[in-house]
Amino acid sequence: MTAAPVHDFATVYAERDLGEVPADFSRRTGPDGRAVVVEGHCPCCRGRTATEFRRGVPGTGTKGVLSRLLHRTPAADDADPLATEVLFCECGYPHPRQPADAVFVGCGASWRVRDTASGGGP
Repeated sequence: MTAAPVHDFATVYAERDLGEVPADFSRRTGPDGRAVVVEGHCPCCRGRTATEFRRGVPGTGTKGVLSRLLHRTPAADDADPLATEVLFCECGYPHPRQPADAVFVGCGASWRVRDTASGGGP
């Protein structure tokens, strides 16, 4: 089994779009059965991150109204958030220079996960 990446706590906060990355993320049903939790390691700071997406409500994530605006994508009720959503670092660590009003507590990175099974992205 491969060791988990070491979280780089010194990564300075910056809102940066990493584009499509070949990251190893998984998805599981949330505790209430009405959500999908997407989790893995941030490709920028390598911190453990997890985002909960409500089924049938694309782009909701865990951050409320602002998140719906940030994540808005057309998707079917059963769409796979791992293939359709933009993920944000939510490692929970306030990285250096993180603004007090940051929506996501993490390094500021965002990305889409490359569909490695089909050899390309969505």
